[in-house]
Amino acid sequence: MKIVLLGNNQFAVSVAWGLCQLESVSEVAFLSGATSKKNRFVHPKAAGPTDLRDLVEANALSASDTNVTTYDAVEGLSGADVIVLLPPMGQSGFRSPQASKTTSIALARGFVSGIQQYASDAKILVAASPANYVAAWMHQSLGTAQIIGLGNGAATAHLTTEIANRVNVSVEDIMALTIGSDQETYPLPQYCRVNGIPIAQLMSETDIEHLCEAVKQRCPYTTDGGYTLISHILQVVSTIAHDRNRVMSVGTRVSAGSTSVYLNVPAKIGSDGVTDIVPLALTDQQREQFKKLVAQSAADQS
Repeated sequence: MKIVLLGNNQFAVSVAWGLCQLESVSEVAFLSGATSKKNRFVHPKAAGPTDLRDLVEANALSASDTNVTTYDAVEGLSGADVIVLLPPMGQSGFRSPQASKTTSIALARGFVSGIQQYASDAKILVAASPANYVAAWMHQSLGTAQIIGLGNGAATAHLTTEIANRVNVSVEDIMALTIGSDQETYPLPQYCRVNGIPIAQLMSETDIEHLCEAVKQRCPYTTDGGYTLISHILQVVSTIAHDRNRVMSVGTRVSAGSTSVYLNVPAKIGSDGVTDIVPLALTDQQREQFKKLVAQSAADQS
């Protein structure tokens, strides 16, 4: 499997290291924007910065046969199975949602024609923030359904750790679920479990309300933390590579009546990307919240 990384070069090296440890990944390719010298990479065999040389040598030490390649032309997209749009350089420093939108769309725009020409069948993971907004823009530009937004990792991770801490159990036993948009996150406590046990049997109703409020306060956010986002990318790539058909809350194109938007919802992911959206039994309050998410996202993504 060939994975092509687009965007931030320093962050991309960390992502690449994780990808190189997946046996199913045969090649990790770095593709620089043709119009942005600051996003270009130095070939591992070339003189200068040593990040990629260090990556190649670390692969050898860890007995990884994954080939690391670099390209500065869109032909490098050829043969890509998965394309990952990473956060642009310096995006983590932005506090303005509009600034994040502008820089992410500018980065994505530079690769759209190359994807159409050389990798039209590739699955595209959007890790640039705001993920659902960018995913919707790429869907409109490319006309493909195999675009997955990765903007919900921080909220899900926060909910998982909060449950584990409040119930005093290992995070290994926690199953947590949130839905949301780029602006809002809503935990679904009825789908949260501790080794199969509903959290309602382990926490009071008041504690659950406080838990949900604590998680909702994480939004709006411009981008996931670095390690959280890397972990999310690796999980989704591994799921696609091994056709695991895992259910994960990711940015997915959802149709509600005549409106179609990208939202963070539970979806089944396998070798073909998102194959199904998992239906949910929502309370009346949650149903109203979902309608709000659709309306807000429709206005934003239009």
